[in-house]
Amino acid sequence: MKTNGKETNRLVTVPVLRKTLAAMIPFYRRIASDPTYAAAWTRGVRRADLDALIRLLRQVGLSERRYASLSTNGIGYFVDFNVPKPIVLYSNATAIRPGTTQFYFNTRVHRAIAKAILPLYQEIVSNRPFACIVVRAIRSGNRALLDRVVRSIVATPHLRSVSIESSGFRLGFKYAASPFRFDNLTFGGEP
Repeated sequence: MKTNGKETNRLVTVPVLRKTLAAMIPFYRRIASDPTYAAAWTRGVRRADLDALIRLLRQVGLSERRYASLSTNGIGYFVDFNVPKPIVLYSNATAIRPGTTQFYFNTRVHRAIAKAILPLYQEIVSNRPFACIVVRAIRSGNRALLDRVVRSIVATPHLRSVSIESSGFRLGFKYAASPFRFDNLTFGGEP
């Protein structure tokens, strides 16, 4: 949502954020702990093989009934969840910025990101007051506050940026194992 050219980010709610991240925790836990699963996921992303990715999501309890859609562009993936209006869809993703490369995804980097974000996601899901601070920072556009609360949990020097966009957040990671920056995103907005 934009007003006078500036994004307001006022759509996200605590229940929407917590529900989305709760659904994604088993997936990231499996990516972080199971190199074979993570490698299979990377192959599916690189090949843009939605059937393979759907099968892998089912293995962690994310059946097609639990999410609205799944997409990949060869450099990342997006899992969309139905949420109440006005957002309609709220998404979680890990991807390289479009226009950077094609059909590239790095298992080691993806696993490192999963390990880094899991404590943050778990804190948001299990600690409602913490989730309220995150949502307040997003809704008010207070990037400095969001940066502080995210970095209080995500304690890796590979987290290079924290930004607010589309009623959510973008965490930018850069690891030596890849020439590309990877973003972990949670976002939504009016269709």
